[in-house]
Amino acid sequence: MTLRTVMLSIQALLTAAEPDDPQDAVVAKQYKEARELYDKTAAHWAHAYGGAPASGNLHEMVQQLSQMGFGEEECRNALSTRNWNMERAAEMLLS
Repeated sequence: MTLRTVMLSIQALLTAAEPDDPQDAVVAKQYKEARELYDKTAAHWAHAYGGAPASGNLHEMVQQLSQMGFGEEECRNALSTRNWNMERAAEMLLS
């Protein structure tokens, strides 16, 4: 493959989501069942890893949990997995 074909393949994958054949089952479930939550999560990940502007209070939620002594990545994963529910994410981190 050339660099051009690789980039075209990536572009095609990014523009045509396949929630029935996902790379990440949690994300696919969120995409199919709670699209608004999925969009908020995607915006947060874009901020955290891509330098996009912060949106909503999801970043603040990560900070609150990380102040309890957990790593940011660990907090982000727990919150995302638990649909950004602070109590459920904290329970997951503490168990």
